[in-house]
Amino acid sequence: MNFLRIAGLAGLASLGAHAQSVSTPQPPQTFDPVIVTATRSLDPATTLRDAIVITREDLDAAGPLSLAEVLQRRAGIEIRSTGGPGQPQSIFMRGAGSAQTLVLVDGLRVGSATVGTTSIENLPIEMIERVEVVKGSLSSLYGSDAIGGVVQIFTRGKTVPHLFVSAAYGSDNDRRFSAGLTTVDNATSVSLSAGARAVDARSAANPRAGPFVYNPDRDPYDNAYFTLRAAQTMWQGETVELDAFASRGRTHFDSGPGDDRNDQSISGAKVSSSSHFAPWWASRLTLGGGRDRIETHGSFPGIIETQQAQGSWVNELTTPLGNAVAGAETVRQRVVSDDSTPFTRTQRNTTSEFLGANESFAGQRIEASARHDDDDQFGARDTGSVSYGFDIPSVMRIAATYARGFRAPTFFDLYGPAFPGSYSPNPALQPERSKNYEIALKSDAAASFQWRISAFDNRFDNLIVYSPEQMTVLNVAKARARGVEASIDANWLGTRVRATLTAQRPRDETTGLRLQGRARSYGSIDVTRRFGQWTAGVSVLASGERFDSTDESPGSRLGGYAVVDARVRYAFDARWSAELAAANLGDRRYESAVGYDAPRRSVMLSVRFEAF
Repeated sequence: MNFLRIAGLAGLASLGAHAQSVSTPQPPQTFDPVIVTATRSLDPATTLRDAIVITREDLDAAGPLSLAEVLQRRAGIEIRSTGGPGQPQSIFMRGAGSAQTLVLVDGLRVGSATVGTTSIENLPIEMIERVEVVKGSLSSLYGSDAIGGVVQIFTRGKTVPHLFVSAAYGSDNDRRFSAGLTTVDNATSVSLSAGARAVDARSAANPRAGPFVYNPDRDPYDNAYFTLRAAQTMWQGETVELDAFASRGRTHFDSGPGDDRNDQSISGAKVSSSSHFAPWWASRLTLGGGRDRIETHGSFPGIIETQQAQGSWVNELTTPLGNAVAGAETVRQRVVSDDSTPFTRTQRNTTSEFLGANESFAGQRIEASARHDDDDQFGARDTGSVSYGFDIPSVMRIAATYARGFRAPTFFDLYGPAFPGSYSPNPALQPERSKNYEIALKSDAAASFQWRISAFDNRFDNLIVYSPEQMTVLNVAKARARGVEASIDANWLGTRVRATLTAQRPRDETTGLRLQGRARSYGSIDVTRRFGQWTAGVSVLASGERFDSTDESPGSRLGGYAVVDARVRYAFDARWSAELAAANLGDRRYESAVGYDAPRRSVMLSVRFEAF
């Protein structure tokens, strides 16, 4: 399956669409904040999976926090950061690592194929409308890289006319500005936004990083972004949509006595055509691409760029037996680098077909999906998942999920540059495989006090790990993460309380040791209350100890910590508001990676204007 085959099939289908009765054009309805990630549905859908939505309101209240820190506090995700603003950040979801969690931006893969992750530190929260987080393997819908879950970021946009302008100033001379406009005229909708940030951040490293890394100078960071979303509903009911975004970050970092800097840009663009061929058949054809380019200046200069051309055709069918989703997609990954970082192979093509089904009947629900991936490196891979749930009326829902997934090795693992005496790639690596089990109890959907308790068991085979003895990466490990997650979201006496707690056992089954960077317990609680025009909130984030190594060496131990955030917002009227927010209010010193301080106390004052 390639772009031409997908486009040809869609073209034939479009002929059928044109033969349908002409419908009256309606304003595009493509920007609505609905859950689509868990089932890959084209329309709003409920799901049995553990799905969390982080809204624009949550992001407005984040103050100086980064996107990863918001995910940590709102979605129960662990993070590892090598310093402050702009420094690399990794996320861990139920024991799965960053490379095992797929990050999408508006449905596009925009990350690095060399290391297998997306640089979320360069995706500012000002450019985001909402974030959907789905935990547990979704390889059966999204293929490789989704064995731990999916984080999908949706860029700014509204379905109604909207104007916003915001400015902020905070600690370390942190300056931010963003603005955006949405216009809607009958069948046309356009959203534009742009913003910039500059911060004179502290040194990324501390003396524990060692003399060959630590540099006490400051490591400033600046970022600029833009987003574009435009949709046009045609005379025959087809909606054509253009989505594009770009974010550029310039990060100074520690790598010895010199001034080292990464210039990284992440961008993506796609064109989609959505049609209703019949009352029971909705379809969307998408062609697009993502790009991640990083230029390193300083002690070890180099250029690495990932280009990902993507195409998909997704169909949603309403049948007497329930709703079904059927689709095909193709991804062509290409790596471009300079002479300092040569790759022995620079391209990989993957074609896929998938099918999903969702059915509700007599207080019960079934969700199932299956996918076939075929790439020119590893051949065919089949994955699947099934969830079943039933309601105890006015009490709760009980659900169980079983899923199988896989993750292909990265270009760096397979074909990357060799560093004599420390690392060489391994072209014989095989994909990681996973089995995921989950049982969940969830409150009745109509209850004012929402809660969820999930017991999970994630098993990973052929885990790719670095072997110091052989100085390469090998398929030698089995890993398992078992645990329980609990969350609540309730309004009580005019106060909103949200909390998450995870207790887990993330272990390398080969060695019996804990997986690197994972704590046995962590969680957060957030309390918000309105007092007329005032809104006040306080949150507490806590985590147990971790080890920043695979062997639990004492020198890699990272102590547990708890930090307090606080915020207060005043609405002058329906359009103007100001907010004062503080993160790590007690200035707690701790590390999430050995030799790199987590962000210290920071305070930010924001002013916002919103109209329409």
